[in-house]
Parts: sequence; C-alpha cells; structure tokens
Amino acid sequence: MGRLSVAAVVTILCGSLVVCFSGPAPAQTSKPTPTTSKASSKGTPSPGSKDSQKSPSAASAVRGGILRGIRGQFPKDMSYAPEWSPTDSMFALPFGERLVDWDELGNLVPQLATSWEGDPKAKTVIWHLRKGVTFHDGTPFNAEAAKWNFQISLDAGRLTDGQFVKSLDVIDEYTLRMNLSEYTSMAFEDYGWAPMFSPTAFKANGGKEWARTHEAGTGPFRLVDFKRDTSIKYERYDAYWRKGFPLLDGIEIRFVPDPMTASMMMEAKEADIWLDVAVIKNVLELQQKGLKVNWGPGMLWALLPNSSNPKSPYANKKVREAVEYALDRPAIARTLGFGRFEALTQIVPSASPAYVPGYDPRPYNPEKARQLLAEAGYPSGFETKLLTVDYARDASIAVQSYLAAVGIRVSVDVADLGRYYGSLFGPAGWDDLAIARSGINPDATDLFVHFGPRPMTYRFGFIAKSPEFLALCEKALKTYDQTGVKAALKQAVKQEGEDAMVIPLYRSGQANVMQDYVHTDYMKIHTVTWFSYQDWMEKRK
Repeated sequence: MGRLSVAAVVTILCGSLVVCFSGPAPAQTSKPTPTTSKASSKGTPSPGSKDSQKSPSAASAVRGGILRGIRGQFPKDMSYAPEWSPTDSMFALPFGERLVDWDELGNLVPQLATSWEGDPKAKTVIWHLRKGVTFHDGTPFNAEAAKWNFQISLDAGRLTDGQFVKSLDVIDEYTLRMNLSEYTSMAFEDYGWAPMFSPTAFKANGGKEWARTHEAGTGPFRLVDFKRDTSIKYERYDAYWRKGFPLLDGIEIRFVPDPMTASMMMEAKEADIWLDVAVIKNVLELQQKGLKVNWGPGMLWALLPNSSNPKSPYANKKVREAVEYALDRPAIARTLGFGRFEALTQIVPSASPAYVPGYDPRPYNPEKARQLLAEAGYPSGFETKLLTVDYARDASIAVQSYLAAVGIRVSVDVADLGRYYGSLFGPAGWDDLAIARSGINPDATDLFVHFGPRPMTYRFGFIAKSPEFLALCEKALKTYDQTGVKAALKQAVKQEGEDAMVIPLYRSGQANVMQDYVHTDYMKIHTVTWFSYQDWMEKRK
C-alpha cells in the first residue's frame, strides 16, 4: 500500500522483511519457501479470497475482450517514476513491472527478478534478472536497464532508502549488485519495488516530458491512449514474457469521480468493473443487486497530532490520551462502515502480523478524558482545528462531536485535495490535528512506510516519536529472520500505543465491484499489486 496517497506512496509499498539465517551476519540468500524472500520463478502469485473467484489458468479461461473500468481517482504521470504519486503508480501497474511483488501472505515473489540475495555484513544486494524480457519498444530488459532505472530515481532523490546506495555494479548482462552504506531487513522490498522502463525509449523521445504521458515498460499491456482526467486505454502486449498471457485484449478506464454516477453505470452495465471503491454504502447496495465484490485490506484511518510543536496542546501526552479516551471508536466504525469497518485500538488492524492481541490501552471513557485534560492544564478544554478533506467529512464530524463532549472544541477545516495532501506529505504540515488514511501492507511494513524512522508518507516530522519507539523500529530493520522481525514490530506497535503517538480510529472498507462475468484478483492484496495478465471475462450476449 501497499505504493501520494498512499498511493503515492506508493507507493507505497513494501514487501516482506524476510531472510532466515543463523550465526553472525552470514550472507542472506533468498530461498523458495513462504518464509523467505524468494519464490520459484515458475510460480504464479495466487491471491485468494472467499469473496470472489480466483482467475484460472490460461488453458481454462476465456480469452479476449476489453475490460471497461471506471475509477474515482486519475493519474497525472504515467511512467516518469521519480514524480509519481501513489495514484500514478496504481495506473502504471498494467505496463510497469517491478523486480518483485507481494503474494497474498505478504511474501516477496519474483517478477522481473528471478532471485535475489543480500549480505548484511558486506552490505550488498544482488539481483538476478529474468532473461528474455523485452520492453514495449522492443529493446531488452537487462542489468544495464535496471541500473539506469535505479539511477534516475537516485538522482531525483525518490528511491526509497536511496541515501544508502553507494554504487551500482553490472556484474553481467542479467546480474546487478547494489553496494550499500546501510543494510536493513527492508532492502529487498525498498529496492525491488522500483518500476522498470526502457532507457532507450526515454532518451529517444524527449525524456521526462514524454514519459509523463507515455511508457515503454515490460508489462502485459501497453499504454496506447492517455487523456488526463478523462480516459486511459491499454492494449495487450503480444511479446509479453509470461507465455500465454495476458488473457484480455485490452483495458479501458474512465475517470468517474462521482460515486452515484459510477454506481448507476455499474447497474446499467455501462462498465465491467468499478475499481477501488471507498464508499461502502455503494458497494453493499451493488452487492445486494448481484454484482461481485473483491474486498481489499482497506485503509488505516487515524488522527495525526502536530505533537512536535512545543506550543501545541498535543505536545502533551495527556492531551493525546484524552483525545483517544474521548472517542467511541466501535460506534464510529459501525456508523460509518455498515458493518465493514474495524474499530482500531492500535496502529495496525487485527489481520496484521504486527497486531498485539488484546491490546486496547484507551477504551472509550469520557470521564477519564476530562480528568486527563484537567491534569494537562485544560480543565475547560480548548479550541483546536482538524484538517480534513471532503471524503472524510462524515468521520471528521463524528470526531468533532465526541471531542466537544469533553470540552475540546473542534473547527473542521475541509481542504481541497492539493492543500490537504500538500499539508500531510509536504513541509507545510498542519496546525493541530489531521485526519488521514494510510495503506495497510500484508507484511506489516506499513509501520515503516508511514510512521517509522524514515517514513515515505508523513516524513516531515510533525508527529513526535519517542526514542523508545524509534529504537524498536531500528531493531526490526536490523533483524533478518521473519520471526524476529514480527516480534520487533509487535513491540513497536505496543510502544506507539503507550506513547499515544497517533490516535487510530478504524480500518475502512475498500473494494472492486464487478459484473458477474469478470474474473480478477485485484484489490485482495493491496491497491499496488495487480496481476492483470491473468484477468479475464466470460463471454456474454
């Protein structure tokens, strides 16, 4: 989320922190088991969910057809990755492949890399790249091309943990070594998530200006038409490296920001799939009318305090604790989520590998909230501002109501998307509180992506972090076996709760709504993982 939005951040992203070894820092090597960083290059990711069917093999699926999609967000940049937001990265998934991807358990699986190995002592990562892959312009994908893709992101300062990359060495045509100044358990994920595009096409067609509206990737579909805020068309790439795929002839996506319009289009069968639906009421209504639904992991919603400002009330831990005690999160989740939201007591949902069973440090208790406010020097409460955006208006009003009951008088500041995301993810920041959503990764690495020592999203330091919390995050980053990483992440999650660093609210619902003839696994793992090559549609009249 995995990839700004979380997208951006796509961004967000992050894969498995997995590498088993014993002894003092021996070489870390991927192995083909679910608890390591390598899966068989012949394997196919197998997302599964009881909510819809898994795509069959190429032999049994119906071939052909154009999948007509609609989506409420649209990209600005198609293939110049250093400028991507999370939304941009999601629309690049049909054509822009990475070295690795997630399976449904959050393990890293091969994509353009067939295997990889790391050495914590030597501080190196070696990528063994897939042979016989061509970019859409017909040029070969190889180690030189991979090096170029890493380098443009490094030069732009947009490669995750790129500050640790000292140099890139082409060992042979299909082997690339990264020499690092710091090696962490996130190395395979941080660097393996980089998308790959043709350096030849980029240089021959005008560079970044061309790349913003065109592409030459390796994926199952080629971008053939992009009309900003209107439509995108992809067509099958006949020379795709997975033989027999893709199954569809193409994909067309239209920009439909209004949920009511999108819902009516699905009812009228004017679209085959509605991608990434956040309005749960629409999803449930369409499901009751017989449309299929893929439920995704949802988003983590939280109140973010500007606690690094010493003049802010939220610099006082007792105030942050009071806010948490003041909120009836189960009631908020029920009201907003129609039974599909999960009230949160910690910064990960119950399905996360980092979840701490039974940990609920501050259940709803308005009397306790008033007591803490008085102890903090605010016996009559105080006035505060809540930065929000239109799609979070209902949640913001609920927060406003609960906080008013304990004396915290909230002014709701509904920002346009530009100001909202600029405040959350840029140096402008926010004054008091912000309500925000962030992606949920299947391997719990979203803790690092959003709240760790070097976050990709809330990275400008407005959220104060205790030395104890940061130390536990660093412990997880310096642990190279899956069991140890999981234990360290659980400790970090609990420490965050003890610190009242942020105030978790709920895990929202997130879905694709499809006609009954559509078969896809998209959304089940994360919005940033789409195995579109195996999508197909049944023949219909």
